[in-house]
Amino acid sequence: MKLKLTKLESIYANLSKIKILVVGDLILDEYLFGSVERISPEAPVPVVWVRNEKHRLGGSGNVVQNLSSLGANIAVFGRIGFDVAGEQITKMLSKEGVKENDLLLLKSNSLPSILKTRIIAGNQQICRVDKEEILPLTEAEENQVFLSFQNKVKECSAVILSDYDKGYLTPNLIQKLTKFCSENNIIVTVDPQVSHFFQYQGIHIMTPNHHEAGKALGKKLVTDSEIETACKEITEKIRPTAVMITRGEKGMSIYETKSSSFYHIPTVAKEVFDVTGAGDTVISTYTAFVAAGMEIAEASLLSNISAGIVVGKLGAASVTTKEITENLRTLGFLED
Repeated sequence: MKLKLTKLESIYANLSKIKILVVGDLILDEYLFGSVERISPEAPVPVVWVRNEKHRLGGSGNVVQNLSSLGANIAVFGRIGFDVAGEQITKMLSKEGVKENDLLLLKSNSLPSILKTRIIAGNQQICRVDKEEILPLTEAEENQVFLSFQNKVKECSAVILSDYDKGYLTPNLIQKLTKFCSENNIIVTVDPQVSHFFQYQGIHIMTPNHHEAGKALGKKLVTDSEIETACKEITEKIRPTAVMITRGEKGMSIYETKSSSFYHIPTVAKEVFDVTGAGDTVISTYTAFVAAGMEIAEASLLSNISAGIVVGKLGAASVTTKEITENLRTLGFLED
């Protein structure tokens, strides 16, 4: 498959004209960087001398960051707590270009904002500390979200459900959102959780990795044949327009329902430094380019290229259109 530069540039121009609604679990990722020079006298553990710290948007926030990096407009639905982490998440979403009237954040008095702290000495992660309480939305909160969703989605070109199984996307809310979008011909893409796997009915595409898809189906997925069978089984259960299964070092496989076509796209990653957030990059890039006018196979190729770029970066990273173009040209996928 090759893309013409003129078409690619036209799609890039469309990115600034679309708005994508991201619905899901917001997380604040904290990185503490330091060095280890001694063992603690209190316990046989290393003492990390923290010299630098960094915060990034995680969970559905990383999807937002990826969309922002591509130049798309974004609306965000999620949940935070009344705490410092929640304030940081709100400020960081604003820095990514999310306008105040495009931001619907449920604020909980009883739940903290989700904070994941990674302590890193040199290039080695020593440990991760998670601060979270997982409770599903109440029925009243679900109704509030759905009412706001019905109004906001009218402004949007597509919806991404970024499900980290932290309680925001409940089965009932998933059913309401997907049904409304299906009835109104709105593109919905899903980065799924196994616990909700077959509840995303009538969507445009689902993008599980091969471990998630295999667990949902109760089998291991290794060969192309096993992946193809899995795609068909998933299609029979949720009736999507397409299914994409990401396969790590084997790239990704896409099944397009209407044409019964399979596309097996090999990985293009040169060096894998950190796979954190690669799935967020895949779904955000794919959704943005489909919403901007690309076909399924073309958008899948670009999402694969994008994933290959971000795994060479530290943490939940994002990709730019310039990086995508350069990699397409280097790999021989671009025609001037």
